[in-house]
Amino acid sequence: MVGPSSKRSGSRTRLERMVETLKEEIITGMRSVGDYLPPELELSKLFQLSKNTVRKGLDVLVHEGYIEKVPRIGARIIRTARSDAVVLKFAYSPKLVKEIHLMEMIGAFQKQYANIQVQAVPISYQCKPLNEDRLIMDQLDVLTINAHDFEHFVDPVDGSVRLEPLEPVGGIYPFLETPFARDGKLFALPFVFTPVILCYNREHFLEQELPEPDSGWTWEDLRQAGRALTNGNGRFGFYFHLPSANRWPIFLLQNNVVFRRDKQGGYGLNDPKAKEALELCKSLVRDPQLFPNFLSENNQDVHALFLNQNVSMILCTYDSLNDFRDAPFVYDIAPLPRFRESKTLVGAIALALSAASENKLAAKLFIDFFLSWQAQLFIRQNTLSIPALKRAAEQAGEGDRIANRPYRYPMFRDIIPSFHFFSDLQLPADHLIQMGQELKLYWSHFEPLEPILQKLEKQLSEHGGQ
Repeated sequence: MVGPSSKRSGSRTRLERMVETLKEEIITGMRSVGDYLPPELELSKLFQLSKNTVRKGLDVLVHEGYIEKVPRIGARIIRTARSDAVVLKFAYSPKLVKEIHLMEMIGAFQKQYANIQVQAVPISYQCKPLNEDRLIMDQLDVLTINAHDFEHFVDPVDGSVRLEPLEPVGGIYPFLETPFARDGKLFALPFVFTPVILCYNREHFLEQELPEPDSGWTWEDLRQAGRALTNGNGRFGFYFHLPSANRWPIFLLQNNVVFRRDKQGGYGLNDPKAKEALELCKSLVRDPQLFPNFLSENNQDVHALFLNQNVSMILCTYDSLNDFRDAPFVYDIAPLPRFRESKTLVGAIALALSAASENKLAAKLFIDFFLSWQAQLFIRQNTLSIPALKRAAEQAGEGDRIANRPYRYPMFRDIIPSFHFFSDLQLPADHLIQMGQELKLYWSHFEPLEPILQKLEKQLSEHGGQ
């Protein structure tokens, strides 16, 4: 039974929430000077307070100089909030500057909310993983994360998530939310996504009178076409950045590999399906008539070779097409060739809110802006990235500011059934990266595959699968 003191405590908490919410809305510019607050009856229903308690809250705002009471009319905002501007610290991946015109979007947000100052902080996740401790130490409010980054915020023991739960946004492709959900709650809101696809130089295919790639291609079809495109004069048919955790695992997915945990908490990696998939991958990248013997440091090296027309086909993602906006040749895209199944990896970039943030209302306004129709349509019209809002992503070409958008750009709508996240392999992302590091010895002919997989199994078992 709830006693009178508990009721008063609950009412006092709701009163404090009303006062703080209204103050933040004024400070952030959501409510402007000269506007009137909602009537007392409406505030009473909104915050579940009595009219007398609402009046007490309004008296607090009067005393602090935010509003004035106008007899028989209402409560008018009088405080210029600019002196109380909220500083919002936003950690972002630097590649978003080009991929979604990030700084222009931040500028549009600040124009709409003049009393929120966004301090953009570029974050390199590879050098130093972003986790709860770093959020608190750097006093970050909002951050961009992908599915791999999200794992660093999930407690490996109890599964709790150290981020603020967020309300789902209607109209977002539902499959994008899966990696960021736990126990029925959503902890990050995806705003762009990017599947891995095949990108090719159409002029090279025309030159050799070859049919262009289509959804029926197998990897053997790619091999045969790629060999025909290799001209022995500085041009090869096919290339991708082999060590990338968003590239070689595709072969595992396409062979329906699922890594199972054993009784000791480790993983069975020495699996016949896994070995078959990895052998196919190696046969492609070690084919001297198809794949150049070039050690790429990252995906940017691959893009540079493609733009220089040293390779005819590459594996890339939709967001990387932004690097080809000024390509001096005609290019297009196609679904990935298949092995046993037609599958590809898809990445989603989401916005998360630090549970330790002291500016949660302003942070939520910022996240809502990025998922608004205005912002999502801006991404669709000004970049080659795919917005997460379905209606914006599938918008026709009206207002398109990309002169050489690939003819098959809308293809992503048709290949959604092939989209998979790395989590479908049921191997933690950190283990997948570790596996890729060890496999370099196999791909370089230094060690056979089986001893490498056995070694990895032992290492993961020793760490209890953590």
